[in-house]
Amino acid sequence: MTPQQIQQTGIEAQRVIDSEAYKLAMSAMKAQIVQQWKDCPVRDKEGALLLLQLAKLADKFEGVLTGLIESGKFADHQIKIDSERNESKARQVMRRVL
Repeated sequence: MTPQQIQQTGIEAQRVIDSEAYKLAMSAMKAQIVQQWKDCPVRDKEGALLLLQLAKLADKFEGVLTGLIESGKFADHQIKIDSERNESKARQVMRRVL
């Protein structure tokens, strides 16, 4: 992916995380997982293990989105640095003065 594509992906991931629907869905899902885990009989080791895996998967999903956001920020920074490097000397001086 190009830096511009990574930047755009980061912007889109930020929109998802900031979305009220996403926040409601993730909090509801996590609450349901915790409730099902509490309701799981002690003897049901396999069920408890599956619920633990589901909880970890939900956290991993949020981590991946956060990683995309951070990658987008880094790509944005790189794009700005590259554009400043490609400026003419006169333009650099004018940018610093203004």
